[in-house]
Amino acid sequence: MKKFMFLVILMCFLAGCTESKEDVKVIIDTTQFSNISSEKLISIMGEPEKVEDYEWTIPSTQKSIVGKLYIYEKNKYEFVLFDDAVARLNVYSGVYWGYDESTFQFKKGEDVIKAFGILETYKNMARTVNTGLVEKYSPVAKGIDEVGIFEIDNDTFGMARITYNSDFYN
Repeated sequence: MKKFMFLVILMCFLAGCTESKEDVKVIIDTTQFSNISSEKLISIMGEPEKVEDYEWTIPSTQKSIVGKLYIYEKNKYEFVLFDDAVARLNVYSGVYWGYDESTFQFKKGEDVIKAFGILETYKNMARTVNTGLVEKYSPVAKGIDEVGIFEIDNDTFGMARITYNSDFYN
């Protein structure tokens, strides 16, 4: 009997029945974009639909800078680059921009982080904001300072912001 129970537990563990990761659909693997150059971004994503100047004022210094905004898939993905390095990625649902009826599934808690391909997080990662409409997590993982989820509505959300270099946003 003990042998049988051991085998059942072992099979469950190997099959992943302790916690299923299959139920978290990955929207995009954001880990690959941390501080990469525009050349590397294009090698991963292809040519952008648009490249625009992006004027920004750094909150802590009030210094005005101009970066580049690389736009893909009708604005589903916006990459913000400063000094030719990806500093932030904004991910938008179709409902958010109104170009189709697509939404993103919202899993409660830290499962939403997995939807962006972030499988290994820092042990000290914490939810720093939780208003019901917005959740933010930081520090998240190597190369990812913060993940923000916006426009939360029950089990969906409209936008996510992955910040790779928070020096430009603090």
